[in-house]
Amino acid sequence: MRRRNTVLAVLLLVAAVVYFVFHQTGYALTEKQAIRSAGVYSGQSNVFAKPFGDDNIVLLSNGSQIKAQIVHRKWGFLYKPGTSVEMAALEGHPNVRYAWFSIDGDSHDGKRDIVFAAESTEDAVKKVVISNDKLNAPKDAAELKANASVYVELDLKQTYSIEVQAIDEQEIGSFVIRGLDADGRIVAGT
Repeated sequence: MRRRNTVLAVLLLVAAVVYFVFHQTGYALTEKQAIRSAGVYSGQSNVFAKPFGDDNIVLLSNGSQIKAQIVHRKWGFLYKPGTSVEMAALEGHPNVRYAWFSIDGDSHDGKRDIVFAAESTEDAVKKVVISNDKLNAPKDAAELKANASVYVELDLKQTYSIEVQAIDEQEIGSFVIRGLDADGRIVAGT
């Protein structure tokens, strides 16, 4: 009986320490718990996800707002929420939203992994292109691609899309976002 009480006390102590460590470090045992702990939106649900190495990039929505969030996985069973960014509407097209952010603050040979995410419920917009061109009125995707050092095409077959690209640090920023139709013509954005 005494040995059983000692074992039970040790197990309870270990459980308390494990719970305290998880609570203080921000790690959770499931991805859903990690997302809930970051809880910016009440009633948020995971509407789209894309794996990136051991991590997972998710799009979370509460019906009126949507954000892109990275969830880091450690040792295959611990999850921790990372960077999250609210998706912004494309000017003049509130049903086309986008976001971009760096996965981490570290540079890898002068490059950073950048997450690009997009959503469109507009029937005409089949792709979202993010580039750093300086064109005023481009005709189509081919012209954009020829005039940009950064060109990311997000195919919206399932309403949502996420892409990750390693981009030179000096190329990050001043991105121009445009919506394309099925033929590659620009139908949203400048």
